Order: sequence, then structure tokens, then C-alpha cells
Amino acid sequence: MIGVVAFDLGQVLSSPPDLYSTPAALLDVEPDDYEALYWNDRVAYDAGGSRIEYYTPMLTALGVKPTGELMTQLACLDGEMWADLRPAARELLATVAGWGLRRVVVSNAPLALRRSVEQSDWLPLVERVFISAELKLTKPDPRFYQFVTAAVGVAPHEIAFIDDRPRNVAAGTEFGWQSHLWVDDADSLAWLHQACGRG
Repeated sequence: MIGVVAFDLGQVLSSPPDLYSTPAALLDVEPDDYEALYWNDRVAYDAGGSRIEYYTPMLTALGVKPTGELMTQLACLDGEMWADLRPAARELLATVAGWGLRRVVVSNAPLALRRSVEQSDWLPLVERVFISAELKLTKPDPRFYQFVTAAVGVAPHEIAFIDDRPRNVAAGTEFGWQSHLWVDDADSLAWLHQACGRG
């Protein structure tokens, strides 16, 4: 029986429409140019790499001077945007809470996300937020799933997991989690009804 529902954050609970446009406006560059560089070295950043290592090459390529103040501003802005939950996602969390099930967030994200999460109004809706940069582990590393499973104190098959990346879902399934690929809110709610025995 499912006891814990683990939700990915980015592109599952949050989908910031201004992920590229707002920082591009701050830097006075084209959003497409910013987007083209955004995911470069992101895995290392999400695994605990420094904002200096992540943003310096990006800003240099954009022709912007990489000052410490600017990089801190960008990191905080990035965290704020990813921590902004969609209204339908809040409803999904509330629904699962109404079933009496524990909720956690499992996110590949940099250290800067923690501050935004701690300041969010949705934090009481979840038991814990696991951030990859703090663990020095990113999905789909099996050790990530192992750590979360041990931390919540249940057997792997008692965790229902929703993520938007097929490789993360596959790794969750391989570890023993009941895993589902994110499509939209309605699809995920239907799957959770089935996986959690809610009819």
C-alpha cells in the first residue's frame, strides 16, 4: 500500500512561464539566447556545483560581465521561479493530503532553491523537500532513490513517484518505487487514484 507520494518539482508541480524571459530581461539579452545556454552544465549545478561555475560561462557567452552580485541575483531569481507552484499543483497536493498520505518533493535543483522553498506558502503541504544539490546526488542516480527511501522510512514499493523525465521514472521503477511519467494534472490524479487504491 502506498504511504508516501513523491513529486518532482520542475515541470510537474511548477512550470514557470517566464523561466527564460525574466532573467533575459534582467541581462538585456534575447530570451532565446539565454535559453540556449541555460541547460549547459546544469547537471553539475544541480549536483551541488557553485553558481560561479554555472553562471560565469553563460554570462561570458552572452557578453555580460559575470559579477558576484549579478550571479547571486540570477540564482535567487531562478529559485523563486521554480518554487512558484501552479494552482492546479496545489490542489493536487491538497487532494493527496486529504487521503491521509505523506507528500514529499524530490527535485534536481541547485542550492539556491532551498531559500525559496523555505519562504514559500506551500511548504506546509509537504513533509520534506529533497534537493539534489544538498544531497550531492541527482536523479536518476540509484543512490538518490535509496537516500529518499531511507529518509522517509518506508519500503520502496510504498512510494508513488511522479516525474516528467522518462529516465528518472525508469530509475524509480527499477529501484522499486511505483513510478509514473508526468503528462498533466488530470492524468497524474487518475494514476494516483489507481496506485493509491482510491477507486
